[in-house]
Parts: sequence; C-alpha cells; structure tokens
Amino acid sequence: MRVLFVGAGSVGGLFGSLLLDAGVDVSFLVRHHRRAQLLQSGLAIASSVADGSVRRLAVRTIVRDDVPASDLVVFAVRAPDLDAAIEEARPAVGASTIVLPLLNGMRHLAPLTEHFGDRVLGGVAVAGVMSDPDHVVRRLSEDASITFGELTGGASERCADLAARFRPAAFRTVVSSTITQDMWEKWIFMAAGGAATVLLGGPIGTVIAVPGGLETVEAVLAEACAVAAAAGHPPRLAAVESIRHTLTRPGSPFTTSMYRDFAIGRRTEVEPVLGGLLDEARALGVDVPLLASAAVRLRVHEASLELVR
Repeated sequence: MRVLFVGAGSVGGLFGSLLLDAGVDVSFLVRHHRRAQLLQSGLAIASSVADGSVRRLAVRTIVRDDVPASDLVVFAVRAPDLDAAIEEARPAVGASTIVLPLLNGMRHLAPLTEHFGDRVLGGVAVAGVMSDPDHVVRRLSEDASITFGELTGGASERCADLAARFRPAAFRTVVSSTITQDMWEKWIFMAAGGAATVLLGGPIGTVIAVPGGLETVEAVLAEACAVAAAAGHPPRLAAVESIRHTLTRPGSPFTTSMYRDFAIGRRTEVEPVLGGLLDEARALGVDVPLLASAAVRLRVHEASLELVR
C-alpha cells in the first residue's frame, strides 16, 4: 500500500513515522522549505520518556509538482492550509484511493467530499504530541490511536483492509461504524478543553483548585454538549464521563494543544474548533457565552500575532 501523508507536522509526522516503522510505504507531501529541512535533518521524533531521546528518520518527501498516485492519502494539515493541500494532493487521488482526514472539528469534511466524494472517510486521531519551533515532533504521551469509518455509517471492506494494514504499527487502530458521532465527541472535548484552559489560564489541576474553577469547567462542557445535542449528535454517556474525568481531575497537569499554542505565542486552531462550534450554535439558537468568550480571547491573540509579523 502506497500512503501519502499531506503534512509532516506533529500529527502527520508521528503517525507517518509509526507506519514507516511497521514497513509501510510512506511518503510526505510538504512545502519546499519543509522538504529542505527534512532532507537535511530527517523527521525528528522525541520520545515522551524522561530522557526525551530523539530519533531522526530518513523519509521520502514529495512536493506539489511530483505527486505520485497513492492508495491512501492522509490529510494531516491545519485548517488554514487545507484548500491548498487539496489542490496539491489532487494528482495522488485516483478512483480507488482512500482519503483519510485527521483534522479537528468538522468543517474540513465539506471541501474534501466536494473534491473527492465518497472516497473520503471520517477520521479521529488521538495523540499527545506537539511540534517544536525546530521541527522536532515531541510526544507528550506514548498513547496514540486512529479511529476511522464510513461517513454513511456501517462496515465496509475498504475500512477492514485499511485496519489490517495499520495494525502492525505502534498505535491503536479502531474501525468505527459511528465515525460521525465519534468526530462530534472529539470536537466537544477539544472545544471544552481548549476553551476552559485558555479562558481560565492554566492546566486543569490549577483551574479546578480555585473557587469557582470546577463549576466553570462544568459549564463550558455543558455548553459544548448542548450544541452537539441540538445538532442531532448528543454525546454518549461514556464519552461525556470520559471528557469530564479528564477536565475535572484534581491535580491534573492536562492542557490542550490550543492552550499550549496560545501560551507560547503560536497560531491556534480557534476557527475549526471554537469558530465552527459557534457557527453551529448560532444556527441552532444555542446560547454559549463561555465558548464565545474563549473564541474572542483567541481571536485577539491571532490579531496580535498579525500585528508583529
């Protein structure tokens, strides 16, 4: 199976490297400057263990003028880069190619299905990972998983075959017959966790240790759940309890990628995660003042970054 990862950042770099380790034929479609960096230094993956040891992998890189036909195209880019990525990856997608997006939120499904139709699966990636300014992909946890399935629901031969190809790799592979619901539940988690940590200014353990902190986190989660319910995707009890456990555990150092990017002055995923959910809330008449406040805080942050460019 020929696999093309569109993007070699934290998510694409991690899962692409794990598939490479398992013997899968993996290439990375990247911009010219990233290709030069990868050719010089390799794809750097730092372990989550105490010594933070870094592996550097020699990887096959592709730029837009040399895109090969592929059996699987994995989109692992940030939302602002998606339109350009679709155009660059288009030559790789044939009649039987599987397209697997690993983006947050739900906005990416419309442009992908518009261009690639029913070749697109739903996908959820879970990994504690971040990319340093020097392009080292740092694992915050050794746990990692990819869940995917047909957007129409049910089982399919292509999903079963893809799972069989993935299973030798060192991440958990799950085929879901309810992938749209799974994506909504991850969206709730990302939005509630991101809003709570950004708006309240710290990791969960610090937030819930102060008066009113726990109640505010619970209120943020309730807003996100209310939007999903109004959209016809009320979160399942097990999902809500899992999210609540993560976001209310005393002493927890948990933060989100949105908070970490915000804290170190990087661009965040405010629009696909919070902006998209706010659009749903407005359309459905759901009041979400805490989520809206967090989105405004992050938009001010983004505007400040524009001023210093």
